[in-house]
Amino acid sequence: MRILIKISPYKNKNNLSNIYFDIKSTNYRKKIKSELYVNRNNYSKDEISNAETNHISKNILLEKLKLHKDKALDNLKSGKWKLSQCEKYLKNGVEVQSMKSFINKNFNDVSIFTKKDYLNTIGVFKKHLELNKEIYLKDLNRENLVKFKANTLFNGIKISSVNAYLKKLKVIVNKASKLDLIVNNKIFDNNLIEKANKKKSEKRKININDIEQAIISSTDIYDLQAISFFITMVIFKGMTPIEIVKYKHLKTSSATNSKDNYIVYKSKGVNRFVRFNENIFKLIRTIKTSLYFTHFNKNPELLAAYNNEYEIFNLNISKEIKKHKNLWNVYQKKIKQLIGVNFRTANTIYVDFINNIEISHQAREILVGKIDASEIIFDKENVLNDQINGVQNKLEVEFQLGKLIALVENKMALLGIKKLDDKSGRFQTPLDFIKNISKI
Repeated sequence: MRILIKISPYKNKNNLSNIYFDIKSTNYRKKIKSELYVNRNNYSKDEISNAETNHISKNILLEKLKLHKDKALDNLKSGKWKLSQCEKYLKNGVEVQSMKSFINKNFNDVSIFTKKDYLNTIGVFKKHLELNKEIYLKDLNRENLVKFKANTLFNGIKISSVNAYLKKLKVIVNKASKLDLIVNNKIFDNNLIEKANKKKSEKRKININDIEQAIISSTDIYDLQAISFFITMVIFKGMTPIEIVKYKHLKTSSATNSKDNYIVYKSKGVNRFVRFNENIFKLIRTIKTSLYFTHFNKNPELLAAYNNEYEIFNLNISKEIKKHKNLWNVYQKKIKQLIGVNFRTANTIYVDFINNIEISHQAREILVGKIDASEIIFDKENVLNDQINGVQNKLEVEFQLGKLIALVENKMALLGIKKLDDKSGRFQTPLDFIKNISKI
């Protein structure tokens, strides 16, 4: 009996061939796939050349396969294992990469909170499979998925939650498959992830009057902050709470001839840009002033410097999940009570607006975040630049941004915060502001 490591003559859709175990004797032959795929041109004499993508990690995996082969052959020849045990051992595969390390390495295009959700899903997967060891990509197989679903349902987990876990596991499997780390990605089907019976419900549409009434009926500064954040999210291209925490000022004057000021944030891997103007400066200043009243004494580390005209939050807060969630849980409840929707609706409002105006297809794709505009936004001679700036101006007019800011400022003044348009009452330095709030 011999066990050889060979490369398949067949190629997958990525033009890669599988490295497999070839078990053969005089009257018997069996081939067992491994987790390793390489370009045939980069494989010779049991080595993977430097021309192969990820050649270092693939060579490490190849060495593990050789050790795997040697162990199986030694146990088979010594009589310790039967042939069936040897084949089962080879089918189980090598421990290529733990699921935790795979997520940490390959899920950097999502927010830290989304990544944490995937890591938590792995924890739930491990818990309900009752495993007391590190779990690896090879553990994402049909048998374990069926067992995971059965155990979670038996333990009283709702089907909607089970489906959510399975969908996240499917994303992991698909990503691993694209990186040629999983042999079989067809382990999910309609029977595994069930379609939930969704109740038909009409989406609540809001208009400017709803926001105006919410400002008028607000009873404290936290109400006004929630509304101001909602307005900002709409104007900032349907931004989410995590993105409002993470956006940063883009200094363009040194890199371009533009005198405009922009902020930039990454959404689903795409850079989004917002040009600052007088109204947006005023909106951000209004929010910052209110936050210094409510949060400076309790959590000063959350806030960007008071004399920073562009950023609201200290960028480091985006890494502190607990503080971030505590902050936004309050505002999420407030906006739901005041307007009847959550912050995600800001994106719906923005996208609906973009889809109902006359602009080119490419400009629309940029504005809704499907195309990165990094090379266009500062090119003053590009016709798309005028379209994009024109859309922002139109959005501010139709959304009545100036009026909404005035209403918020007036309501804040009634609640005891100095009116920002009153120059005699405006703080000239951060120290003046800090002295003032220390008296409250």
